Amino acid sequence: MSRTELGREHVAGIPIARAGLDQANEFILTDAAAGLGRLYAFINAHSSKLRREGTAYARVIADQARTMGLADGASVTHAAKLLGYGDIGRCPGPDLMEAVCARAAADGTPIFLLGGAEGVVDVLADALRSRHGGLFVAGTATPAFGEWSDEENRRLVEAVTASGARILFMGVSAPKQEIWAYEHLDDLGMPIVCVGAAFDFGTGRKSRAPEWMRKAGLEWVHRLLSEPGRMWKRYLVGNTLFMWDVLRYGRKPAPLPRSDT
Repeated sequence: MSRTELGREHVAGIPIARAGLDQANEFILTDAAAGLGRLYAFINAHSSKLRREGTAYARVIADQARTMGLADGASVTHAAKLLGYGDIGRCPGPDLMEAVCARAAADGTPIFLLGGAEGVVDVLADALRSRHGGLFVAGTATPAFGEWSDEENRRLVEAVTASGARILFMGVSAPKQEIWAYEHLDDLGMPIVCVGAAFDFGTGRKSRAPEWMRKAGLEWVHRLLSEPGRMWKRYLVGNTLFMWDVLRYGRKPAPLPRSDT
């Protein structure tokens, strides 16, 4: 299936590609070979809250030409079925990162890792090389904490472009990673896959739910029990807003917020 035939379905007002892991993997490697800048964003229930908080993120995920929204959370796939779309596929960030790295190792496609706390990307690079023999990690970068200055932005862009990488993985919190990636697509000229917490899962700093919970769409329960102080509000608020958006927008796109807050 070509990208033009792929199409998007609107779930909670957000365009989502009909793509499972294999299709998304193929798109990313094809973009890498063509030197095409495209943002791969993972959409879950929390995205409804983030979309309300400013026009920057809302515009990023609404741009179907430059952004491919992928169904990350089980809530998105369940909502798609309720809306009559059927199975639109699912692409959890950690799973897609591993799948892309496996293909990149086989194809000789160099990757770059940007994000995480101090030392995380180096541990992740070693772990990915170990799991995917022949994987070429062209470079890594740990950005400064907090807001990035223009100088820091230039440093990061130069580090990625000078490395010769053809795929960039970002492990920074949302929506910061998506907004930054979108703003630098033309500068970098490669697919940028914003996987967030997948860096911590990939290094073992955080544990993923058992496979049976993932298959049952209960990974969120594991995360809530693992980090209740941080995650309870995210799931309570995010899931409520998401379901409200599913009901009020149906299969239509959500309007962009009027201004940043």
